[in-house]
Amino acid sequence: MLVALTLIVLIQGTLLARLRFFGAHANLLLIVVVCWSLLRGVSDSLAWGFFGGLGIDLIAGMPLGTSSLALLPTSFLAGIGRSSVFANNLVLPILLVALATPIHGWIVLLTQQLRDIPVDWGGTTLRVIMPELALNALLTVVVYPSLRWLTTHLGAPGMEW
Repeated sequence: MLVALTLIVLIQGTLLARLRFFGAHANLLLIVVVCWSLLRGVSDSLAWGFFGGLGIDLIAGMPLGTSSLALLPTSFLAGIGRSSVFANNLVLPILLVALATPIHGWIVLLTQQLRDIPVDWGGTTLRVIMPELALNALLTVVVYPSLRWLTTHLGAPGMEW
């Protein structure tokens, strides 16, 4: 799983960071954290979010811990949906990713504001977070079934602490 996490962080930090759609790019790590929380539980996705977030921060040059801090609440959000009768339905991960995207974005904005960086909350939400939400929802259609296949066919073990 460490190889998969490293690959996701590298794809997110290099390839997806260059592909823009209306000023935003898809957040593969966020999608994986939400989907993994649905498939394997909150504790596994917390590890993905924490370590993956640190990797993204190192690649993107953000203050260390910013992405991890923004990803951790999304694990808990998706963990709520795990007990739903719709847990195996593709609509639930899309909905949870759509809910998690603005939460993640606003936490990143809050960390910037706490560092005395001027933040345009409304403008950034409309110009960056909303297009990212659309991209993330579309990418979830591919990522969730892929991760579900991976966990069932390869018997992906849970992460140990």
